[in-house]
Amino acid sequence: MFQTPAIIKILYYNLMDFYGLKVFGLGLADVILERFKDFMREQPEPYKFLQVFYAQEKERFLNHKVSDYIKQNKSKEEASILARQGFVSTIGRVLEKIIELLLKDFCIKNNVKMTNDKILRAKRINGELDKVKRALWVHFGEYSVLPDIILYQTNKDNVKILAILSVKNSFRERFTETPYWKLKLLQSPITSHIKVFMITPDNDDEISFKDKPKKARIVMEHELDGLYLAKSHFDQSSKIKGIEN
Repeated sequence: MFQTPAIIKILYYNLMDFYGLKVFGLGLADVILERFKDFMREQPEPYKFLQVFYAQEKERFLNHKVSDYIKQNKSKEEASILARQGFVSTIGRVLEKIIELLLKDFCIKNNVKMTNDKILRAKRINGELDKVKRALWVHFGEYSVLPDIILYQTNKDNVKILAILSVKNSFRERFTETPYWKLKLLQSPITSHIKVFMITPDNDDEISFKDKPKKARIVMEHELDGLYLAKSHFDQSSKIKGIEN
């Protein structure tokens, strides 16, 4: 019998809930992204309600995973720990995908291209992406790292990096990572023009409020070119604004 897209979609989500793994070739992060697209249709300003979506997905994920681990003879405490670790790992990549989705129209309107560290780490990339990669590699001895999301423009054979975007759900003492990128870029005249921005729903309210500001807000507001918050309630400043800006 012919199955309509709606039926396929229902089966797709049910199978996802049942297995918690890959469905029809899509990873868990992609499945959650599809649910965010549904969320976007329900919310006129979805970027202001990422915390709501985050909470929904966390509950869904933990309920499924804890049950799954208990079936594997894990204790309830161990199952809870493993499930939470899995959620943190998954939701970080999901947030990057969501931000890329929200930025898509902006990039099209402004003739800006977008890529990310996962794409640049692929074994085979074209010459254009290779130029982007070489411009942004930061080396730490034998290790090399790349930023989360990169915005750039091309002109014939030239590539100009406009900005790098660091995307985090929360910080928990990791707020120095992105300011360090800015300092590294400032060291070279070739990269000193590149803007560095933080995009976050700030789930733990580490940078949201200016009254008795936490270290994360103080450091990043001073060092970065801007912070864009994907939430509805926070204290704005000349550098801290809503993601809609």
